[in-house]
Amino acid sequence: MQIKALIFGLGNVLCFWSPPSNINIPPNILKCIMSSDIWFDYERGKYTREECYAKIAERFTIKVDDMASTMTQARQSLRIDGDMMSLIKQIKQEHKGLKVHGMTNTPSGEEEIIHAIAREWPVFDHTYISGTVGMRKPDTCFYKYVLEDIGLSGQEGMAIFVDDSPENILSARSFGIRSILFTGYEQVHRQLLNILGDPIERGYDFLTANAKNMYSLIETGEVIRDNFAQLLILELTDNMDLVDFQPGERAWNYFIGKPVHTTESFPNDLDTTSIALSILPKNNSLIHSIMDETLTLTNPDGIFLTYFDPSRPRIDPVVCVNILTLFCKHNRHHQVLPTFHWVLSILRHRAYLDGTRYYPSPDAFLYFLTRLVSVLNNKALRSELLPLLKMRVNERIGAVGDATSLAIRVHACKSLGIGNERDMEALKKAQLVDGGWPAGCIYQFGSSGLKIGNRGLSTAFAVRAIQTPVDNSDDVGWRTILIFLVLGLGVMWFCHGLGYLC
Repeated sequence: MQIKALIFGLGNVLCFWSPPSNINIPPNILKCIMSSDIWFDYERGKYTREECYAKIAERFTIKVDDMASTMTQARQSLRIDGDMMSLIKQIKQEHKGLKVHGMTNTPSGEEEIIHAIAREWPVFDHTYISGTVGMRKPDTCFYKYVLEDIGLSGQEGMAIFVDDSPENILSARSFGIRSILFTGYEQVHRQLLNILGDPIERGYDFLTANAKNMYSLIETGEVIRDNFAQLLILELTDNMDLVDFQPGERAWNYFIGKPVHTTESFPNDLDTTSIALSILPKNNSLIHSIMDETLTLTNPDGIFLTYFDPSRPRIDPVVCVNILTLFCKHNRHHQVLPTFHWVLSILRHRAYLDGTRYYPSPDAFLYFLTRLVSVLNNKALRSELLPLLKMRVNERIGAVGDATSLAIRVHACKSLGIGNERDMEALKKAQLVDGGWPAGCIYQFGSSGLKIGNRGLSTAFAVRAIQTPVDNSDDVGWRTILIFLVLGLGVMWFCHGLGYLC
C-alpha cells in the first residue's frame, strides 16, 4: 500500500523546550497548569493569551507576571532537531509526491513560533495548528479534520503519524493511521525507512555492499570465519559473488582457517558437509562415497554423529536433519531410518523447544526439517513427517525470537503453505537503517554455549522469507479430493431426488 502523507507532531519530536528555571511557579504546579482544562481550551483557541493567563492565575493562585515569565523562558529555550528535519527533507526527495504535514497543539497566541520553524525548515506542505482550527490532539475531531483536508478520509493505512504521546498515537490509530511512537531519532528513522522502503531491495543492497565480507560474530565480539554461514547464504541467494568459503577436498570443515574457542585441531563435520553437498554441484560418485562413510559414523542406536571423528561422539538432531536431507535427496532414505524416526520422535514430543546442543533456537530445528520435506519423496515417510511438522510450525507463530528466528520461522511457514502475517510484520520492523537485519543467533559452540550470529545470514534469511510466496502445492491434492467429494455428494443427491420423483 502506497503511503501518501506523513504527519508529524512538533513538540518533543521536531523541536524541544527546556524546563524553565528560576521561576516562581513550582514544577508540580506548572505540570497541573499544562494539563488543565484552561490550558487545553487555550490550545483550542478559545482564549487569548491574556485571558488564559488570568484564568490560570486565579485558579492556581499565582501571579500573571510569573506565568508570562515562565512562558517567555520556554519560548527562548526552543531548539529544533536538525537531524529530524534533514531526515524529512531526505524522505521527501526520495519519495516524490509524498506530502508532509505538521500537527501541533499550539495556542493561536504562540503560533508565530510554528511559522518561524516553517520558514527556517520549509519541509511541510501544511501545518495544522490547534489554536487555528479550534481542536487539539488527542481530540478525534482533529484527526478527522486533518484526514479530510488532505484527502485521505476513509483511506486506512495511507498516512503515517509520528508523535511522542501514547494518547495521541492511540487516537490516530483509531482512524486507521499507521503510527509511530517517537522515542528518538534512530528509532523513528529506522521505522520510517521500514514502512516507506522496499525491504527486499534494501536487503539485497546490504548483501551486495558487504559481499564476501559477511563473517559471523561470536557474542564476545570476536569475528569468526565459517563455511556454514557462507553455504547457507549461497543457498538462500543463489549468488556465488556474495560468499567466501574454503572447500574441503572431500569433507568440509565448519571453520575457514584456524579454529577458535575449541581444540587446535578441529575435525570435519557432517553438518557442514551435508549442507555443502546438498547445494553445490559435485561428482555423484564422490557424494555417494561420502554418504557411505557417513553410514559408519553412528552411535549404538544407529543415530548419526556430528563429526568425521568417532572419538567425538556428539549428537544433535539438527545435524541429523541435514544429513537426512542429503540422503533423501539422493533417494537413500531406506538407509537412515533409525535417525529419521529419532528426529520424528523429537518433533512429536516437542523435545526441541529448549534448543539442541548446537542450535539454541527451536525454529532452527523446524526450518531445517522443511528443507528435508522439500526433497523427501518417499510417500510413507512424508506422510509421517509433513502433517506433524505443519502442526509444530503453526505452534511457533508469534513466539518470542530474534531476527534470525523470525526469518527462518516465516520461511518455514511459507514453505509449508502456512500464512504468518504476525511474524512477517515483526520481521519487517526489525530491518535496520543500513538495510540489513540484526545478527541474531543461528548456532552456538557445543562446549561453551557461546552464541554465534551473522548479519549476512540473517539478512539472506529475511529477504528470502519476505519475497517467497506461500507454497500451497501440498494442498492441491486435498482440494481435488474435496471437490470430487462435493461433486459426488451432489450427484448422489440429484439421483436420489430423481428416484423420489419417479
